[in-house]
Amino acid sequence: MKGKIKVIVDGVPYDVEVEELGVDKFRVSFEGESYEVEAKDLGIPLSGMEMPVQVQSPAVSAPAPASTLAPAPVSAPSRSAPSPAPAVGENVVIAPMPGKILKILVREGEEVKAGQGLLVLEAMKMENEIPAPKDSVVKKILVKEGQTVDTGQPLIELD
Repeated sequence: MKGKIKVIVDGVPYDVEVEELGVDKFRVSFEGESYEVEAKDLGIPLSGMEMPVQVQSPAVSAPAPASTLAPAPVSAPSRSAPSPAPAVGENVVIAPMPGKILKILVREGEEVKAGQGLLVLEAMKMENEIPAPKDSVVKKILVKEGQTVDTGQPLIELD
């Protein structure tokens, strides 16, 4: 799958074409050059990369290496959910893309480690395991298996 995104490096915007080559592997093309990069745990599908992405890099006079131009996770503002949801912050895991909750992998009160799978979200016929952003305790599960969610919708509240 191919897509175009705008990447901002040190305040300079670049129009970048990104082609998914396989799991965590991409071809990034800009200004007539192409680079193969590896980007892990993006949390977004290529189709979700249509909005500008801000990337911080060390001060350089030339364009940054392609590895710093890999798309960063992008979160859309939270949309209102049917039940009262907590404010989106560092303790709330949100849906990185629209999809269907296939399986919840944790229980309320359970301790989780950074990177541990919290739930499985199906999007575009692909199963995406949503990881815990940090070591914490599951405070509240805000979705149910089989539920459809939108990008930015709160999924799990952590303590």
